[in-house]
Amino acid sequence: MRRLLAAATLAATLLLGAGCSGDEPTAAPSPGGTGSATPTAATPSADPTGTPSVEGSQPGSAPAPGTSVAPAGGNAREVCETASKAAAGAADTYITQLGAMMQATASGDTAAADAARTKAEAALKSWSGAMREQAGRATDARLKAVLGEIATEVDSMKADVTSVDGMKLDELQQRLDALCGN
Repeated sequence: MRRLLAAATLAATLLLGAGCSGDEPTAAPSPGGTGSATPTAATPSADPTGTPSVEGSQPGSAPAPGTSVAPAGGNAREVCETASKAAAGAADTYITQLGAMMQATASGDTAAADAARTKAEAALKSWSGAMREQAGRATDARLKAVLGEIATEVDSMKADVTSVDGMKLDELQQRLDALCGN
């Protein structure tokens, strides 16, 4: 899924550049987007089961550089695979529809732009819904938390490239990759 979120961020950035051809002013994204990823210091510890963990891997924080996070347990493999497949389809649709919306807007076809916007918004809803569903299925608390945070971040996105917080998506993706063993 790492490639997926990176592709969404890259595509949004490219589409923003391509969409600046014209007639309709767009808001500039704020530096760093709407969130910030501030890594915390990692301190090795052990959970009650004796499994080593890193405090920096707790929900809401990224692992400190050079530290490793134990992969998620329980049904993580199945949850990660299902979440990845669902996210891939929804993100691909979102990116495709953003491009179609921008092209239609540039050519003055408001009906096509509106249709593409509706499809992009539906893709975001599908993406966040799939992440929430998999978070509900996850038996590992860390995986459950990260999937829930991804769902929340996707919920904050709109059919507008300036709504994509690439730094936040990247931070969440790093945490998910570590838990999914990628």
